[in-house]
Amino acid sequence: MARLSDVGEREAIRLLTAIFDRGHPIGLGHDCGVVEWGEDYLVITTDVVNPRTHVPEGARPDQVGWYLVAVNLSDIAAAGARALGFVAALSLPPSTDTDFLKGLGQGMEACAREFGIAVLGGDTKESDAMSFAGTAIGRGREDRILLRKGARPGDAIVATRDLGRAGLAFAQLADPTARAAGIQELLHPYPRLREAATFSDSGVVTSCMDISDGLGLSLAQMAAMSGLSYSVEWEKVPLHKPLEMLSVDRQREHALYSGGDYELVATVKPEAADELVARMNETHRGAHHELTVIGQVGKAGPNTLAVGGRAEPLQGKGWEHFRPSHSG
Repeated sequence: MARLSDVGEREAIRLLTAIFDRGHPIGLGHDCGVVEWGEDYLVITTDVVNPRTHVPEGARPDQVGWYLVAVNLSDIAAAGARALGFVAALSLPPSTDTDFLKGLGQGMEACAREFGIAVLGGDTKESDAMSFAGTAIGRGREDRILLRKGARPGDAIVATRDLGRAGLAFAQLADPTARAAGIQELLHPYPRLREAATFSDSGVVTSCMDISDGLGLSLAQMAAMSGLSYSVEWEKVPLHKPLEMLSVDRQREHALYSGGDYELVATVKPEAADELVARMNETHRGAHHELTVIGQVGKAGPNTLAVGGRAEPLQGKGWEHFRPSHSG
């Protein structure tokens, strides 16, 4: 009998998806699930954070609290929805210091306030090991919900802000002088809710996903749902500026295949891409919310990375739970 460590998170999700086969207006496999709510969708997502896989040693509880809320709101953003609220289920050993619990709550509250929502409640339970489950709730127009599928050949591929920050931050954890900065970068993602609202309102964004597990893996998942191919031009990928000091191989590993950036990758109708980029860059000038065209959607086929006029495979690898390291 196969174990989860043999098949990985993606296969685990596929096994469950085959069981949960009803009541899904948009289908399963997207960043969020939805419930019909008049002319809108009630948008729901959940994510679990546990110290072993998500929290570097030495992280403060308030950093963990921010992260718990932020990663859930990032999924709401990927659906092009407006956030409404957040609840959490906290599993804690009885020996947990109350200061830790207060710090965790303060971090959750700080992130919720930043994005104009409230922590509505949740649950606390005794457990042998810490684990934190968050659930975010949002609202989106039924005709403007953003899914992982919906792209068409010729659509432009765009990405928000820059890529590779989290990969570099993870590498910094091995350097005692840079470790604190690395932890802060990893545990302080900034959900792109404002950009997502622009995506949804524009009516020209055809699909979207947050880059939680790496650009290569995100585009592989979008390709699996759309049946199309995605070509990225390496020279157009918006690199986190400190990556420029590294070798090209290290740059690619961090920007394409490392998880944790929580930016958005989306596809846009080709005739509207330049206008959307210009509008967003003007609206968010100086706020690090730039949008960049990084490639194009094609017909069915493998995803590719264009480097100096040559096409290389864009690998579908990145972070995957239940496996010991990055997987292809």
